Amino acid sequence: MSNPYFDRNYNPYSLDVMVSTGVVFIIVPILSVALRFYARSVSWAKLGIDDWITIPSMVICIALSIIQIIAAKSGGLGSHQQLVNGQAAHTEQLYVYAKTKYAYQLIGTVGLAVIKLSVLLFYRRIFSVRAFRTVNNVLIGLTVAWGVAFTFAVAFQCVPVSTFWDKLEKDYGDSCVKVQPFYLALAISDLLLDAAIFIVPIPHVQRLQMHWKQKIAVTGIFLLGSIVVAIGITRAIIFGWVLSFTQAEPLVYLSDITWYSAGTLFWHLVENVVGLLGCCVPTYAPLFKGLLQKRKTVNATDSSGLSSNKQTRPSAYRQNLDDEIPLAPGTGSGQASGHGSNNYPLEPLPVWDRRVDRCFN
Repeated sequence: MSNPYFDRNYNPYSLDVMVSTGVVFIIVPILSVALRFYARSVSWAKLGIDDWITIPSMVICIALSIIQIIAAKSGGLGSHQQLVNGQAAHTEQLYVYAKTKYAYQLIGTVGLAVIKLSVLLFYRRIFSVRAFRTVNNVLIGLTVAWGVAFTFAVAFQCVPVSTFWDKLEKDYGDSCVKVQPFYLALAISDLLLDAAIFIVPIPHVQRLQMHWKQKIAVTGIFLLGSIVVAIGITRAIIFGWVLSFTQAEPLVYLSDITWYSAGTLFWHLVENVVGLLGCCVPTYAPLFKGLLQKRKTVNATDSSGLSSNKQTRPSAYRQNLDDEIPLAPGTGSGQASGHGSNNYPLEPLPVWDRRVDRCFN
């Protein structure tokens, strides 16, 4: 695909788009987290760190949205840069743009790490297989390391930090890292970590003993995370386009930086908001519990309207009052089962202990 930034009229991230999406992205995180806590209360599920950590994530998304609105309205983000005698100059508009851009990148990087941790801690809550937990712990360690490393790298990309907004980008010299390649590296590493986080649970979901339609439904919930991966791919591509354009036409880019950088910042916010929504959606299952029970009742009734007395085969999967998904007993543990009967050669159902919010055999 050719680089659209070589078309001087290309900019789907206009000032109006930046402001309107900023408003929407204030509302979406609030609703996402509110529904998560409401679903927990409906199911009487114990609140865990994976729930509480969504609150700072929500605050970060709201802060990013407000920063985007300020950057668009006062910093010219999404519109053409103000010039002095046809040349790039350190105007008040560019000063506001640079400060909001710095805050945007720093807060957004922290937000991405927090969302990843929320997802991984949610995995710990619903999967108890030792092998999976080991992999999950490794991903938690990588996420913490990634978050700390890039947060400090973004915070101190210029020394002194004020260089970022006190000078034009062309005048940074040795005071700052090579800004655009650095942001591209951040976007690619973020994408790879997201892909690993959202792929890891799929094989374990497939091993649950449940109807294939239920497996598809549960897998579909986790695959909502693939939207975040798709956004990460989009952001990496846009960073690549901007970097390529800057290297080809540096003077054009630096004289209209508020126009050409809008896309890179916009998708930074989108990834934070959609990531928060994606990690909250799996917890909404209790909100649909009444509907699911009604459908089961209808399916258990024969064509005459009377309940069928047929004995049904027991399942090793049990719907819980909240979103926790117990694995089939013995799954992934390497233990053989010797508890099956002649009629139903399945292992006994796990016992759900609400005090510790965990499933035990």
